[in-house]
Amino acid sequence: MDDGFVFQWPMLVAILAALIYFEVMRRLDRYWANRTPLTDEERLWNHARTIGVSEHEIFKRAAANWSLSVDHAEADFKAYLKKEILPHYVRDYLRRLNAS
Repeated sequence: MDDGFVFQWPMLVAILAALIYFEVMRRLDRYWANRTPLTDEERLWNHARTIGVSEHEIFKRAAANWSLSVDHAEADFKAYLKKEILPHYVRDYLRRLNAS
């Protein structure tokens, strides 16, 4: 005779173990994410996406804070695209945003 589905305690243990595993992994991920600082390039990307502009616009805003011309910012942006090296004024701009 078939009794159908019978819930037994090992099933409950397996479900609780899976939930505990996922919670521990989530907390470890948060812990390591908070311990690992963002690189300047990641900060540039993150800030640009947060305010909804391009990285090129961030370069222009950083140049304006340092009283540099737009042409200077554009030349540095092109160099950044080729060499992946951020100029000092963009790094300063991003660090000041992070500090405030």
